Amino acid sequence: MRPKRLLLTGAAGEIGRVLRPALRGVAEKVRWHDLRPIDDAAPGEEAMSGDLTLPGAAEAATEGVDCVVHLAGIPREAGGTPDEILATNVVGAHRMFEAARKAGVRRFIFASSNHVIGFYRAGEWVGTLEPPRPDGHYGVSKVFGEAMGR
Repeated sequence: MRPKRLLLTGAAGEIGRVLRPALRGVAEKVRWHDLRPIDDAAPGEEAMSGDLTLPGAAEAATEGVDCVVHLAGIPREAGGTPDEILATNVVGAHRMFEAARKAGVRRFIFASSNHVIGFYRAGEWVGTLEPPRPDGHYGVSKVFGEAMGR
């Protein structure tokens, strides 16, 4: 079923910039959101900026949305200190999941990472039943997001 309004968080980021052209036309309306301003939205696209860790920001982003693709956060260990990664990625993910739940969002797509299982030995088979073994604070933040999704 085609979403009426899709929200992409982290839309100005590394992956978000690649996904935006592919997501055009997937929904009747799209909303791009990032901490950084987005100044290249096409006609009919909505661009929002703000810090999703702040109270009310996630609620504003999810208003009227029925599908969320959540990419926002600090990517990889080099993107910030452990405190910054955990504050941004864990608090931000929690606020987004809660805002989406309260707004009645029907579908929430959380972008995880191979860093969730990064401390398994190379070549070792890892499936969906093995416990996470994150390889750093970024991986821990993604484990949190996966748990919220469950």
